Amino acid sequence: MKLTDNRLNLRPLTAAELALALDNYAELEQSLGLNVTAAPTLLDDEEMRYPMRVRHAKVLQDEQNYPWLTNWAIIHREEQRIIGFLILKGGPNEQGEVILGYVIDERYRGQGYATEAVRHITAWIFNHPDARWVIADTEKDNNASHRVLQHLDAELYRETEDLLWWRIARPAISFDDDTGILRGPHNI
Repeated sequence: MKLTDNRLNLRPLTAAELALALDNYAELEQSLGLNVTAAPTLLDDEEMRYPMRVRHAKVLQDEQNYPWLTNWAIIHREEQRIIGFLILKGGPNEQGEVILGYVIDERYRGQGYATEAVRHITAWIFNHPDARWVIADTEKDNNASHRVLQHLDAELYRETEDLLWWRIARPAISFDDDTGILRGPHNI
């Protein structure tokens, strides 16, 4: 499975690929047919390895639904290189919420890649009939992440001591009488 956008491919990692990401990042890149990253990777940081291990455990518990439980590789199409990850924390809950996280390699920040990736995965999420909200939390001082969510018309709806909570609403479905086209989540 792969989602393709203007500059990016998004690919959900299987349990085996998550294990490779943790054990041998270069081998993961090779197995995906990508260029091997010589520079430090996102997973050289223990702060990123922990959620990867959590996602791996979740996928092993329910491999059939792995796209909803895994890290999605954000692949730069031109360079054929992983530049970040989207993290899904399960399918829609009882309130129709899907929790999303994301990280972009420092070398690729400030170029719109996070916005593009989150926009594309959000469209995929909203193709699920029960998905009503995409939820993301950010640290209060992470202004770049705040801008990503603001570009996507996310609303700030909750604040804790350390975090800001944002949500993106499922677009309303409407029928365009002039063109006869149904407008909604599939047209995002």
